[in-house]
Amino acid sequence: MRADVEKLIDSILDEADCIDDLIDVMREQREAMRQRDTEAVNSLMDEARDISFEVQTHENIRSEIAKKLAAAFSCEPKVSSLLSIMQDYEREEFKKAADKLAQSVFLLKSEIMILSGLIDQNEKYTSMLLSEWRRINGDTLSQSAADFRG
Repeated sequence: MRADVEKLIDSILDEADCIDDLIDVMREQREAMRQRDTEAVNSLMDEARDISFEVQTHENIRSEIAKKLAAAFSCEPKVSSLLSIMQDYEREEFKKAADKLAQSVFLLKSEIMILSGLIDQNEKYTSMLLSEWRRINGDTLSQSAADFRG
């Protein structure tokens, strides 16, 4: 396998693995939320942030390698274009890596949607609780004021 193609495949797999690590942390975070373990949630948020930076780094590396390879072969730095310039044995490995990355991204998007839903739900419940708290406090204050006047 040509070195530049191998570097691209390795960078794709590195990015997919890093995204998979992020997915695992997000799932752990969701479980910690269920258990109301604030310390674990905060720790996992920090870990997720660190892994997110790693994912961005791997994405940049993959993008640069793809651009260099595309420039060398006068094609676009897209999977379909890069596949066209590869030899059969490279093509198969590249397709597997690209499919793995696509699957990892799909799973990450799913986890993000789940977390977003939980955050929205939490926001609604918090708003309801605050509203009820204000209502109760308002009633208490009204009754207290009436007691002072009477």
